[in-house]
Amino acid sequence: TYGGSWLYHMEGNLVSVGFVVGLDYENPHLSPFEEFQRYKTHPAIRPTFEGGRRIAYGARALSEGGFQSIPRLTFPGGLIVGDAAGFLNVPKIKGNHTAMKSGMLAAEAVFELLSAKAPAREATAYPEKLKASWVWSELHAVRNIRPGFQKGLWAGLA
Repeated sequence: TYGGSWLYHMEGNLVSVGFVVGLDYENPHLSPFEEFQRYKTHPAIRPTFEGGRRIAYGARALSEGGFQSIPRLTFPGGLIVGDAAGFLNVPKIKGNHTAMKSGMLAAEAVFELLSAKAPAREATAYPEKLKASWVWSELHAVRNIRPGFQKGLWAGLA
């Protein structure tokens, strides 16, 4: 099953731990929650948590379709920005920076639209601004990471 984890040691004797499971798994009995519990009891991980207490927790679904899944980004009266558009760098499991930049580019496009003498109904400059930015080149560079794992671990790693 496609996925991964992180374990970050932080200041103040704190730890951030996370677990990712691709939701396209084939085993109908797989429980991402149970897999995370199993991960935390692994002999290499368990000592990190012994004697500690949980101070916060959360869960999130990641839109990790990647570059090939980016939808049409504009429509009359609106834009699709950030995570809603799937601007996640899949191998890094990071998307805050791309979401913020896409929001900034969207704001620029909307400002230009509203500043025009005869404003249109659709901010068509937004996708063009996005394609000219580092967001597009970053996502394009890693576009085949996730699809590569459809053929298994070794194909994905290659």
